[in-house]
Amino acid sequence: MDQLSAPAVTALREAQNTLIEHSLDRISAALPWYHTLSSASRDQIQKVARVGVTMFVDSVGERGAEVDPSGIFNVAPVALTGAVTLEQTLDLVRTVVDVVEEEAPNVVPAAGHDAVRVRVLTFGRDVGFAAAKVYARVAEARGAWDARLESVAVDAMLHDSADDAATRAGAAGWRGTGPVVAIVARTVLDALATSRLRHECRQWAQDCLVSVHSDSVIVVLGGDSADETADAAAQRTRLVAAADRIAVELDGAVVIGPVVDGVAQAGRSLRSALAGLRALPGWAEAPNPVRADDLLPERLLDGDPLAVEQIRALVTEPLREMGELYEETVATYLALGRSLEMTARTLFVHANTVRYRLGRVSKQTGWDATDARDGLVLHLAVIVGRLAAGHSH
Repeated sequence: MDQLSAPAVTALREAQNTLIEHSLDRISAALPWYHTLSSASRDQIQKVARVGVTMFVDSVGERGAEVDPSGIFNVAPVALTGAVTLEQTLDLVRTVVDVVEEEAPNVVPAAGHDAVRVRVLTFGRDVGFAAAKVYARVAEARGAWDARLESVAVDAMLHDSADDAATRAGAAGWRGTGPVVAIVARTVLDALATSRLRHECRQWAQDCLVSVHSDSVIVVLGGDSADETADAAAQRTRLVAAADRIAVELDGAVVIGPVVDGVAQAGRSLRSALAGLRALPGWAEAPNPVRADDLLPERLLDGDPLAVEQIRALVTEPLREMGELYEETVATYLALGRSLEMTARTLFVHANTVRYRLGRVSKQTGWDATDARDGLVLHLAVIVGRLAAGHSH
C-alpha cells in the first residue's frame, strides 16, 4: 500500500489528540456498559483507545511496516479480559474506527481522503483480529489453569481430608452445599471433547469437576445447595438424573458412584466408583453405565474396604433389623440353592411362609433373594454380618 503524502501524515499527527478525545467521547456516549466498569478498567480502555489512534497515525507514516496491531493490547493487563468481553472489545474497536473514519479524511488534503479511509478500515480489521487472538490466548490459558485446579481438587478428594477436599473444590469454583455424585469412565478425551463434557455437565448440574487421565475421565457433579426449604430427596433425584444423563454420553465402561451428602464426602463416592471400575471385569453381564453399589460383590472380592462398609449399611443392617427369622430364612434359602420346598422343610414352616418372608426382605432391603444377582448380594451380606459378629467375640 502506497504511503500517504508528507502533508497528509503531518495533518493526521496534528489531529491525533482531537481524534483520541472524540473517540473517548463516542465510547462514553455510545456504549452503556462502559459506565458499569470500575474506574481502573475504564482507565485501561482509555489507554487502549489512545494507543490505537496513535498506532494508526504511525501506520500511515514512514514507520507503517513496523506497526503490529496486537501491540495495542499490551497496555491493558490480562485481567481486563475478565471485565470486558470479546464482543465488547470489538464494539470499542468499531466505535474508535467509526470516529477516525469520519474525521481523519477531513484533516488531510482532498487527494488523500480515499486512501485514509481505506487505511482506517484495514487497520480496524487488523485490530479486531488481534483482539480475537488475545482473547483466545487468555481463554486457552484460563482453561488450562481451571483444568489444573479441577484435577487438584479431584486428587484431594481421593487422598486428603474432607476439609482439604472441600477447600480445593472451592478453589476450582465449587460453590454448592448440596448432594454430590462421582462418575468414572474408561475412555480417552482430547481437549475439545473435554471442553464439551464440561459444558454438558454445567447444563445439568450446579457444580462440576472434570479430571482427565491418560485412559480415563473422572466427573464429580454437585446438586442444588441445601437449605431449610429444600427437599433433600428431590435434590438427590435431580442429581441422579443428571448423572445418568452425563454417563450415557461417555464412551467406554462407565461406573456411577453413590450419592453423598456434600462435597466434603465426595471422596467416598469417587473411591466407590473407581473401585467399581477396577472390579467391573468380574461381572461380564454388567449394564453400561453401571452403579458402583451394583458391583458390591465384585468390589468385595477385589478387596475394596468401602464395599464392606456399604454392604453392611445397605443390606446387612437392614436385614438384621427385620429380625433373626428373616435373616435365617434368607441364609437357608440361598444355602439350599433357592429352593422354597427344601427351605420350608428345613425351617419347619410352609412354603408360603418362606415366600412371604422373602417378599418382606425384598421390600425392606431392595434386594430380591429369588433373583440370582440380588441373591449373591444378600448371601455376601449375611456372610459379612456373621464375620463381623464372630470378630467381635
